[in-house]
Amino acid sequence: MAQENLGTPMSPRYSAQSDLLRMGSETGAMAVSGLRICLVDPDPLTRAQLGEYLRGKGFDIFVVTDMETSPPSADLLIVALDSMEQRANRPRWLSEKPKIPTIVLDRSHVFPGRAASIGFAPDARLPLPVHPRKLVATIKRALSLVRIESIDLSEDSVPVYHFSGWKLHCHERQLESRDGESTPLGKQEFEVLRALLACPRQLLTRQQLIAIAWGSGKQVENRRLDRPITLLRHHLGDDSKFPALLKTVVGVGYRLDVEVEKSV
Repeated sequence: MAQENLGTPMSPRYSAQSDLLRMGSETGAMAVSGLRICLVDPDPLTRAQLGEYLRGKGFDIFVVTDMETSPPSADLLIVALDSMEQRANRPRWLSEKPKIPTIVLDRSHVFPGRAASIGFAPDARLPLPVHPRKLVATIKRALSLVRIESIDLSEDSVPVYHFSGWKLHCHERQLESRDGESTPLGKQEFEVLRALLACPRQLLTRQQLIAIAWGSGKQVENRRLDRPITLLRHHLGDDSKFPALLKTVVGVGYRLDVEVEKSV
């Protein structure tokens, strides 16, 4: 799938959208720092506008120019649909709902007053042009609705995870360093790390991690997750301000940004 840099000049025919983008900037719409968004839009002008705005708000945004191949790994997908033909001949990767939160954007001049069927229910659907504050709020809402049940480690039989020179021995709940030193992990530390290793480079929300570490039936304050995260970073030698392994997605959750191998 082709990718491009942002910054394409804005056309006068999109001046109304440009005004909306400026309005969103002036009103200080809050972004989610560190969130990886893939924006798929065949129109170079709106693609550049939306990409530039979202990146300016702190999102890790990359845009793609066609819909022929599956989009690269991301935390959230935004797809702008253009025509009935595009809907009727959707690429295979869009024949069903993607596994990550998905927002569909419809061009109102193509289907004024209505939205054509796309074969699945996205997490959100908005018409273009869209007010930037509404788009950012929709992104946050789509992430907050990620199903906790989508991560089930109850039958996880992986005995050892290997990552960045480290090993997690699941049966013993031991974290082995690059130098071969072992550190026993508490229950919450272990469950959080195992969940992140089971979903490498994937954003897990605080609610998901709390449900995994404490149990989905318990009421646990969000702040209680801070301690196992802090302890894991300490064990891994990860700088809390500039972490290389355990990344924070501000306001949403965490991602273990490493390649992971499993011993079976």
